[in-house]
Amino acid sequence: MVVMDKNARPPYAQNWNFSLQHSLADRYLIEARYVGSKGTHLPRNIEANPAVFGPGATAGNAEARRIYSGCQPDGTGCQFSHIGMLSNITNSTYHAGQLSVSRRYNSGLGFNASYWYSKTLDYLSAMNLGGAGSKPLSGENDVAQNPFNLRAEHGPSLFDSRHRLVLSGGWEIRLARNTRGITKAILDGWQLNGIVSANSGTPFTVYDTTNVSLQAPHPPLSGYNGSRPDLVENPNAGPRPVEQWVSRDAFRRLNPATEAGKFGNAGRNIVRGPGFANIDVSLLKTMPITERTRLQFRAECFNVANHANFFVPVNDLNSANFGRIT
Repeated sequence: MVVMDKNARPPYAQNWNFSLQHSLADRYLIEARYVGSKGTHLPRNIEANPAVFGPGATAGNAEARRIYSGCQPDGTGCQFSHIGMLSNITNSTYHAGQLSVSRRYNSGLGFNASYWYSKTLDYLSAMNLGGAGSKPLSGENDVAQNPFNLRAEHGPSLFDSRHRLVLSGGWEIRLARNTRGITKAILDGWQLNGIVSANSGTPFTVYDTTNVSLQAPHPPLSGYNGSRPDLVENPNAGPRPVEQWVSRDAFRRLNPATEAGKFGNAGRNIVRGPGFANIDVSLLKTMPITERTRLQFRAECFNVANHANFFVPVNDLNSANFGRIT
């Protein structure tokens, strides 16, 4: 069953910024900005009929242990199973310091360099993204690990990249200033452009598909269990090679026999994936044909450095490939 929270209030967003600009030599512009935003009453799915752990609890009797199951003592006659409720109960925040330096296009040259340091937090970054549950997307789960503690889901957003640098520019190559005729036609009108993008890694969640908490399933919202392990050391420390980006030693798996019904203390999106870097360049030449017609030759190369940008590693502790970028 899927329902809507009767107390849901419309979501809204607030945005604010403060900036300082300074011009140098009538060509260069330096700008420093603070940018902030806040989302309020944002929607998320919650399990409105969770199973309550108690003596004799097993994975097999999870349906009968639901709060509003209405089951008979013998486990029969159950009225309600999973109840997925869409409720506008979360919020998000974004804060960023941004710095940019640009040169107005003059004498055949113009460029812009931008850097920002930012932080964005939320309780859920994806809803039904990639199917019933967005497991392929950094282990993000549509429902909370612990349905009785939604506050524990507060953490960095899936797209939280703390550092980002973007450089872009264009250069009109002037090699035919003192030439005429065919030489000028060949050498004149060339332009070289480039874009450099780089950012630090975005976060992902480490989870354990072993249902230690013995929660009941919620297939319409999420097709897998989102239990998390205990955190014992910094998961972002170490050399972090592709074959073992994150170490198992940073986490402790809960024991299904001795710790049944418990939830791990590892937070949501606490591990950082690989960063991103890319360089694109283009070379073009514009040739006049008539007063109204131009012919342009254009050559473009994407990722000219042939730099490999990797996805996040396998983040299920129950997998033999945990921590490996595949």
